[in-house]
Amino acid sequence: MNSDDDGKVFDGYARLYGPLTVAGLGLIFKPMFDDLEVDLETGGVVSRFGNLWDTAANTNGDPAVLGIMLALILMSLTLVATFRPRSGGLPVGISVVCLLIILMLVTKPGTGDPAPDLSPDGLSSMAVATFALVLGVVHAVHFARWSRGRTPSGLR
Repeated sequence: MNSDDDGKVFDGYARLYGPLTVAGLGLIFKPMFDDLEVDLETGGVVSRFGNLWDTAANTNGDPAVLGIMLALILMSLTLVATFRPRSGGLPVGISVVCLLIILMLVTKPGTGDPAPDLSPDGLSSMAVATFALVLGVVHAVHFARWSRGRTPSGLR
């Protein structure tokens, strides 16, 4: 395998990380929970929590701040991964951050009891995080198998 083929091995992964970055950026501004209530004064429908930024501004917003930090870390990692990473650490990092995001979406910390259901945007966030988790794991395994196959036979 020549050096030109080395770069082509992981081009497919790089093409998938870019759209994940854009999807994450869009979803960070959407409400995660299906917690609508009617405003008696205006008759309009409002969300108790709002998006992550609104929730972070509340008194009990620490979990939302952590969620924002995880989302920004994930977007940064996927943006870097768009430029064909040459190590297995980046997809592993993406997988770990995605696992933490999924855990937060499942446990819904700071939302009270009973916890509200995920909104359609929250479910979309779960789907994006799950896809990124699977992609990161597959990418890391593929990289590990590829790099192990490239070691000189005398070093195995």
